[in-house]
Amino acid sequence: MTPSFEQRIFRYLPWLIGPLCFGLLALFMGQDANWDLRNYHFYNPYAFLYHRLDYDVVPAQVATFYNPLFYIPFYEAVLRLPPMLVGFLLGAVQGLNFPLLLAIARNVMGSTLSIPWWRGFLIALIGLLGAGNISELGTMFGDNLTSLLVLGGLLLLLANFRKLTDWRMPEALLLVIAAGFMIGLAAGLKQPAVVFAVGWCVAFLVIPLPIGQRIALAFLFGVGVLAGIAGSGGYWLHEMWIRYDNPLFPYFNHIFQSSMASMADYRDVRFLPHSLVEALFFPFVIVWDPLRTGEIAFRDLRFALFMVLLVISGFSALGTKKLGGRWSQSAKPANPDVSLARHKKIFLLAGSLVSYAVWLKIFCIYRYLLPLEMLTPLGIWLLIDTLPWRQPKKNYAALCCAILLLVTLRPGNWGRVSWGDDYFGVKTPLLNDPANTMVLMTGVDPMAYVIPFFPEPVRFVRIQSYFTGPSDAPNGFDRLMQRLIAEHHGPLYVLYRSYEEEQSRDSLLAYGLAIDAGDCRLLTPHIEEHLDHPLTFCAVVQTDPFNDRGKNK
Repeated sequence: MTPSFEQRIFRYLPWLIGPLCFGLLALFMGQDANWDLRNYHFYNPYAFLYHRLDYDVVPAQVATFYNPLFYIPFYEAVLRLPPMLVGFLLGAVQGLNFPLLLAIARNVMGSTLSIPWWRGFLIALIGLLGAGNISELGTMFGDNLTSLLVLGGLLLLLANFRKLTDWRMPEALLLVIAAGFMIGLAAGLKQPAVVFAVGWCVAFLVIPLPIGQRIALAFLFGVGVLAGIAGSGGYWLHEMWIRYDNPLFPYFNHIFQSSMASMADYRDVRFLPHSLVEALFFPFVIVWDPLRTGEIAFRDLRFALFMVLLVISGFSALGTKKLGGRWSQSAKPANPDVSLARHKKIFLLAGSLVSYAVWLKIFCIYRYLLPLEMLTPLGIWLLIDTLPWRQPKKNYAALCCAILLLVTLRPGNWGRVSWGDDYFGVKTPLLNDPANTMVLMTGVDPMAYVIPFFPEPVRFVRIQSYFTGPSDAPNGFDRLMQRLIAEHHGPLYVLYRSYEEEQSRDSLLAYGLAIDAGDCRLLTPHIEEHLDHPLTFCAVVQTDPFNDRGKNK
């Protein structure tokens, strides 16, 4: 049947509305100036394109070893386009999550009777108006970019769910592999996305098929995931293996035991739950103390509200003896379309819950959970729809939940500056002999973003960071830097944040060096217009030729 004009409008309009609205919202919020941008979002693609991984020494600290392929389009855009256009384009691409969410919502709710057209729009809109997603608009954190692949893979499965339940169709097997491939691509570009691959791999076990066929589908999905990871991250995993004997370098180095890093796993465990009780109530912990799951304050009640409704729905099902039965009072068990819709909802909720559990165990960093933040309003509606209420009462409850989420919302702020003519506004000091100049970097503040603006021959060596530094147990990069500095005979400088001057002096002293206080300049790039402590660029002199950098040995 040919779709009507109205149907065509509602099919294609979201693909225009989403990018346009969220591109404009990104402009309204201001230019991104977050910590990771100044640390590695801009430096890593530059280092990859100009072959500096063996030239500079860990200037972006641990993040120096993150897959740079993801950030190359952003790097090229910053060099070639006005900052406001870069921000709009980023927001527009991130706005593509809207039509994907809308399609998922319509697909899952499509068999429910009396579903008005606006409900899917409202669910998708609230999905994107989450504290995490708004905070990342116009940024290169990437969580709401890889979400396009995660949601796209999920939509592919849900839109073809009837085929998945027909084991005899070869097309179904290819669809499962393709969906796994899409989510694998996301995990290859940014490793935390692997939690969604695990979640929906496990969700195949709830599909209404014999257990052997469920396992086979999960296996094929896993094959697709591995192929996707190989496609987007395989090259970089191979590079890390060849260079450092650890494909995940420096993570899990206690297993791979690369000589270039300490024998540690390097995981950020600051945000993991401290007990089983805290883990069970973590959706409420996020509301009570958002700094338990990230570095910035925010407020979003969606996960707590979902958990409350999950408990209410469970007790309601037990109380009415309908556990595993109908999802809606109006649903007829004999209707195959209703049965299919029910299994779609179970699949969606199961994958979401497993993904959340894996995230809770491995990361517990809120921004890694953005695809689930987007899906949670749909999950809230699905739980409300299980309750033994009449449809008007369900509509009223859903509307109250939507209003509650919007009026209590407080997005996070990773750092923004006003829009200017230059994205970073870096003005480098004049160097007399750049071909033989080495710049030492100290402290833990992000500053690698300035490197692409220096003359290309200038070498940057980070002698202190949260990955390297003077100690009694130097890692391989510490030893490499000892040798490079000892053999260097040209101009030597140090770059550090002004409030970290004391640590910088101590780090230099370990190498028998000191700051030349008479030759210092302050760097005040536009991107740091709100920061109180400027970057300081000073000449370095040798103080103790007999020290021979002994503290590093």
